[in-house]
Amino acid sequence: MAVETRGYTKAEVPPNDFEVKDHLWNSPFQNSEKEIIARNLILLSQWNENQWLEFSWEGYQLLCKHNVTLKEKDVLDWFVSEGLLRFRNEKYSITDHFIWYLRKFIKK
Repeated sequence: MAVETRGYTKAEVPPNDFEVKDHLWNSPFQNSEKEIIARNLILLSQWNENQWLEFSWEGYQLLCKHNVTLKEKDVLDWFVSEGLLRFRNEKYSITDHFIWYLRKFIKK
């Protein structure tokens, strides 16, 4: 079943529209590891000239400013299974569903 994402698409919501100074506490994930990685993806996209990032696993490891663990790859793959990320040609990319799922963190 597709989720209606109208108003919450990558074309309509750039990365800088997200408030991520702190963490994504009380997100729909209800899991701090997933919240941290989702926040990382938003921050990396903000630092990418405010463009949603397309990245490989190796690229993610290079872009992150922390020691990346294999558990993070498991979370990225879980995001793919939930439709939050797309994985095509060895690259991950944010989906409109990711934007919609974390919509409560969009600055009003």
